[in-house]
Amino acid sequence: MKTDLKTFDDALERLGILDYKDRIWNSNSRGELFHLQDYFYMARCSGLGGSFREWFEIIIKDAEDNWDRPESIFQHMGTIYDDHLDRYVKNTVDASREA
Repeated sequence: MKTDLKTFDDALERLGILDYKDRIWNSNSRGELFHLQDYFYMARCSGLGGSFREWFEIIIKDAEDNWDRPESIFQHMGTIYDDHLDRYVKNTVDASREA
């Protein structure tokens, strides 16, 4: 597995979402690009493999159905990813304590 991510495309390719590049890049109406670093972080940390795309698209669909400005979802993915990861770890630890 390729471990170094040199470009934004590398990160998106690893996550299986390269076709979302333009939507991610243009999601901030003020032109700030700080959220792009979140995709490098998720690519380095993701243990979801092929299921990352499935998770990603579920989050997008929820935003499209429920948010006033769903196109901004892409700049919040890092926070959402962390929240989901934190809940997964907590649930795993709780389950192991109950066993």
